[in-house]
Amino acid sequence: MHDRSSSRRLATVVRALAVGALTGALALVPGVALAHGGGPSGHAPRAVNHAPDRPADVGTSGPESSCSSSTAAALRSATPTLRATLSDPDGDALRGTFQVRDGRTGRLLWSSRATAAQASGSAHAVQVPEGLLRDGRAHEWRVQARDAKGRTSPVVRCRIAVDVTAPGLPTVAPVEGAGAVYAEDAVAGGIGVAGDFRFEAPGTDDVAAFLYAFDGAPAQVDVVPGDAGATVTWVPTSAGPHQLTVQAVDVAGNVGPERLYRFTVTAAPTAPAGARWLLDEGQGLTATDTRAGTTLTLTPSTTWADGMAAELWGTTTDRALLLDEADDGASTAGPVVDTTGSFSVATVVRVDADGAPATVVSQDGAAGSAFTLGTSTTACDEELTTCWAFAVAGTGGDTVVATSTVPVSVGSWYGVFGVRDATSGVLRVDVCHLGTVDEPGSPSSLTGADVSLDVAAGSDGPFRVGTAQEGSTPWVGAVSGVQTWGSVIDVTRERLICSGRM
Repeated sequence: MHDRSSSRRLATVVRALAVGALTGALALVPGVALAHGGGPSGHAPRAVNHAPDRPADVGTSGPESSCSSSTAAALRSATPTLRATLSDPDGDALRGTFQVRDGRTGRLLWSSRATAAQASGSAHAVQVPEGLLRDGRAHEWRVQARDAKGRTSPVVRCRIAVDVTAPGLPTVAPVEGAGAVYAEDAVAGGIGVAGDFRFEAPGTDDVAAFLYAFDGAPAQVDVVPGDAGATVTWVPTSAGPHQLTVQAVDVAGNVGPERLYRFTVTAAPTAPAGARWLLDEGQGLTATDTRAGTTLTLTPSTTWADGMAAELWGTTTDRALLLDEADDGASTAGPVVDTTGSFSVATVVRVDADGAPATVVSQDGAAGSAFTLGTSTTACDEELTTCWAFAVAGTGGDTVVATSTVPVSVGSWYGVFGVRDATSGVLRVDVCHLGTVDEPGSPSSLTGADVSLDVAAGSDGPFRVGTAQEGSTPWVGAVSGVQTWGSVIDVTRERLICSGRM
């Protein structure tokens, strides 16, 4: 009897040791845990099955789009492929289930069969059947993973908007303000004389870009958010007939029909070309006129800095002249503007000092500057101590000054436009306040009041940036670009420049 009792006690001890050893070993196995009650005196341990991970790399193909639960991705297909990568922490094989629901009500429209079981980390995809998604409607699609034991992952929800309707036929219109106006089926301009063309897509509110080609050379221009269209500049290199083709592209990628626009370039210029200095060289002592080839020569003390687009919007290629010493500035060898006729001058500048009159651009005349564009401290409205001013000399020795009510603020960027209309006998100054990084302004310019000037004095002296004649009233700040025209520019041209398209 004593031997039997001892044997039973010994067997119990051996079993307890075996269960303890097994429990310790299982605790070291990833993905395995003891169930409640497991242990030397409980039931045998069992593995815990973890739920699959949240689906990753979720989106569509045919066309490509990424998943967003808040902003609907525009798709130019009613039968896109829905895709997701499914993973499991236990390494188990997984199946995927996809659903499509009404974007407004959430009503279930379609549920796929479970995809074939694949190893953890594999991509799963299904194609939405025809007739399910409706053009112009928002939908939501969902994906969820499931393992062989029935555990499911979190559900991922994605919003899409089907758009399979292409934009309509775009309009093309020549824009005044460049060197020439190339009207359709007409003869104008000349070799090297730039022209601007405005593209719009009436009846379409989601145009993202325009595909265009001058004489078959393909190009694309994107539409700035909030704008109804886009404007491009073209410089002819040959005379004779030319053609422009334009197509609108919406946010979903649908491409509309092609608009054909024909015009003819004359062999010799018929309109003043003006000048256009982007001031993006960033180094050296000269700046190139991209329109007519007139060179600006910098004084030795003049340096370079970030331009308006670089400082406000991070466009690293945009540069500017930095005028912070008394002898800073730049000038041409001869006149650029015919001051006896209609002309316009534009510049994008930053104000670094206030309290004294200062000149951004000017052109020398016989007895002083034929015109100046900058700031004044004597011609302003009563509520302003410093104001933007455009002064043009008359033939009788008098100088007429037009001013703006847009305040001058140190540290801010501005687009400033001096406009002289010889036909109407008036001049004005328009200004847009572009602001600073911390306090951005608006690309919309404020049109100044017309001031009468019947006849303006002629000018055969150099064009200057940063000073008036003989270096007087120097500008303190940065100049990010300068343009001139032998015509009156309109508000469309001003808005483009104030949007960074110098």
